[in-house]
Amino acid sequence: MSLLDVDVDDPRVFHHQFADVNGLRMHYVDEGKGPLVILLHGFPFLWYLWRHQIKVLAASGFRVVAPDQRGYGQTDAPADVNDYDQTHLVGDLVGLLGALGEKTAILVGHDFGTSVGYHALAMRPDLFRALFMMCSPPSPRPPVSPVESFAKLPEDLEFYQEYFARPDSGDAIMRDIRGYITGVYYSVSGACTDDEQWRAFWKKGEERFEDTYTVPLVLPPFLNDRVIDYAVAEFDRRGIQGALNWYAAQDATWRNTSFLSGVTVTQPAAFLTGDRDPSAKPLFGVDRQAAALAGLYTTFPGLQGIITLPGVGHSPPDEDPANVNVALVDFLRSVGDV
Repeated sequence: MSLLDVDVDDPRVFHHQFADVNGLRMHYVDEGKGPLVILLHGFPFLWYLWRHQIKVLAASGFRVVAPDQRGYGQTDAPADVNDYDQTHLVGDLVGLLGALGEKTAILVGHDFGTSVGYHALAMRPDLFRALFMMCSPPSPRPPVSPVESFAKLPEDLEFYQEYFARPDSGDAIMRDIRGYITGVYYSVSGACTDDEQWRAFWKKGEERFEDTYTVPLVLPPFLNDRVIDYAVAEFDRRGIQGALNWYAAQDATWRNTSFLSGVTVTQPAAFLTGDRDPSAKPLFGVDRQAAALAGLYTTFPGLQGIITLPGVGHSPPDEDPANVNVALVDFLRSVGDV
C-alpha cells in the first residue's frame, strides 16, 4: 500500500501509545524509525493536526511522535492552572523523551506549539537540537507580564486571550463545542472570506465571543465532517478547560522564566506561515507580525529562512499538506542526519 492509499483522516491507521510523563498519562502517536521528530500542536488542535505529515515524515527516515499535549485529547488535564506554564510543558517533553528511550529530538511546533518549542530549545539545548515553527512566531520574554499588557488594551474591547483565561470560559465554549470547533477551524483558514475571518477582539456589551468566528454552511475541502467529529469527540472527553489553561498560565510562565530574558536560541530553525493567517493581521495599526518575523533572526541566529504559503491561513498542515511536507522534509534532512 502506498501513502496515497492511506486514509489519514481515520485515526485508526496510526500507532497510538501512552506513557507516564511527569505524573501524567500522555497519549501520543508513534511512527517510523530514525532521528526523533516531535510534532507539537497548538490551540484548539490535537495530535490529529499532523495526520497529513506523520506517515510522510516516517517514510522519509524519521521517528515521528505526535503527542496530545497537557490538557488535550487523551492526555491528562491537571486542574491547577499553574501546572500549564512553560516549565511544565517543557518538562513534559523532557519526560516524553525519556519514556521513548531517546536522547535528543527535533521539534516542530504550530501556534502555541511554537512557544513550547522555543522554550524547550532555550531551556534544554542539550536535548532539543532544532525547531521548525508554523504560525505564531515566538518572541523573547517581554519586560512586562501578559496581564499588564492586557490592561493597556482599549477598555471597550474584549481580547480572546483574556476571555480564555477566565475560569468560566471553558463551560461556555463546551455548550456548543461543535459550533466552536467548526467555526474556528474554518475562520482561521485561508478558505474563508475576509468578512468571515476570525477576530481577536469583540466589543463589550455589543458583541459576543461567538461573533468572532463563522460557522460555514458548506465545509471547505480540507475540513470534512470526520475531522470535526474527531475533534469534538476528543474535547468531549474532559472538556476544553485544560487547553484554555495554557492561556491562564501565561503570567506564571512570565514569572518563572526571568532567566530567559535576552536569551538567543542558537540551534537551527525555520518558520512557515500563510499569507491569509488572521492571527497575523495588524492590531490597532501596528503590524506585529512584521516586527515578530524580523525579530526571529535575532532570537534565532541560525534561522534558515521564512516560508510564506499563498492562500493559506492559520492551519497550514491541514490546508496545504503537500507544500508543508516538502518544507518539513527539506528542513529535517538538513538537520537530522538522514
